[in-house]
Amino acid sequence: MKVLSIQDISCYGQCSLTVALPVLSSYGVETAILPSAILSTHTGGFKDFTVLDLTLEMPRIINHWIKEGIKFDAIYTGYIGDNAQFDYILECKEKLLKENGLFIVDPAMADHGKLYKALNENIIDGMRRICSVADYILPNITEASFLTNNKYLEEYDENYINKLLNDLYNLGAKNVILTGVSFEKGKIGASFYDGKNYKSYFSNEIVKSYHGTGDIFSSVVVGNIMNKVSIKDTLKDAVEFIIDCILNTMDDDMHNYGVKFEEILYKRVKK
Repeated sequence: MKVLSIQDISCYGQCSLTVALPVLSSYGVETAILPSAILSTHTGGFKDFTVLDLTLEMPRIINHWIKEGIKFDAIYTGYIGDNAQFDYILECKEKLLKENGLFIVDPAMADHGKLYKALNENIIDGMRRICSVADYILPNITEASFLTNNKYLEEYDENYINKLLNDLYNLGAKNVILTGVSFEKGKIGASFYDGKNYKSYFSNEIVKSYHGTGDIFSSVVVGNIMNKVSIKDTLKDAVEFIIDCILNTMDDDMHNYGVKFEEILYKRVKK
């Protein structure tokens, strides 16, 4: 199994490609990368971070792979910092994805009702473009509301979540996984919709937030999908993995830029 992951490299901070590579490797998935940018740190909680945009290098890499006849079983996208890159992502889908390969989009652009720093509202249209042709999309509630032009709500009911799922599906995505969902106090998880079936998995909520957990969640989901695990077990695995990571990190007040996922990964691999 070969997966191409297209997202940024944050040199410090546990997110994007620095979590996608080890997580996917632990699921037995060979992973190639197409970096969208190199950042000195991720954009959450750090000041004066540096950004090297790699838009101009992307077509050079893609063309080399095309000449080499390289193909992938899946393409998995994350944080994209420049609208011009969406054309290159769609070119990858067209020319580098195997027949019947999977196109998986984590529209990583926003949380808590706001876009990430360094992004503007134009990024929403680009994310909408690639979500519309995806086999799976994995937005959080903020991203889902932006993609579907629904009002972002911090307090909501099941009808609101079902509307988001339906509207996301109607964008064109074949399968929708919505993250950070909660229908009752003290429980959190994710919900799935494929145009016919709704499925959800919830665990005990840990009232603590860390950067990069969405990237880890998506990588765990991709690892399970590539191993043909059922959606029910995939949701359970991803939700519980994130809970374990948060529990493993929350007693360390100095570690506030991400979660200590490596120790959890090591324990799983040892089993």
